[in-house]
Amino acid sequence: MRAHVAGPVLVALMLAGCATSTLQGRDALGRGSYGEAAERFEESLAREPGRVADLIGLGIARYKLGALDEARAAFEEALAQRPDLPPAHLYLAMIAIRRGDAAAADTHLARYLGLGPPPRLAAQVERARRIQASALTPDLRDYIAAALGDGYQWAGEVAGAVQAARAAEWRRIYDERIFLLPRYCRC
Repeated sequence: MRAHVAGPVLVALMLAGCATSTLQGRDALGRGSYGEAAERFEESLAREPGRVADLIGLGIARYKLGALDEARAAFEEALAQRPDLPPAHLYLAMIAIRRGDAAAADTHLARYLGLGPPPRLAAQVERARRIQASALTPDLRDYIAAALGDGYQWAGEVAGAVQAARAAEWRRIYDERIFLLPRYCRC
């Protein structure tokens, strides 16, 4: 009987470890601790290879560390599993922009736009598509890539704040109804 319990317990512990590494990686990314984030995502991927969310996190951490080849490999592995991942296309475009590969940048920016980014970020991406096609200095390419990355991060922060506000409003409504229910209920 113990053998039947041990299997599921081990799987649960392994998954909990993977989730913990993933959450720690996300937290480290949010704090700007990119080396730590990369380590945590690598730990998670060692336990469960090919997890798309961890590949994206690892790619972002490596990009922020300036390890563009390693970042590109992580994003491409994620896209091999799920071809329509907005962050993978955006970061691959940013890598291509920084390297001066206008054709690859345009391909990934177009794909990213096709996935329906927030309107302000979409406008920024459209401007980047027009500008990056011209001959730019490496500093200007880095600036454009950084602006896109900042815009993407900002859009994510806004979406998270909106989601948190909605959740808080639902909790408030629920709490009011639970609190007020006994006054009006003739139970």
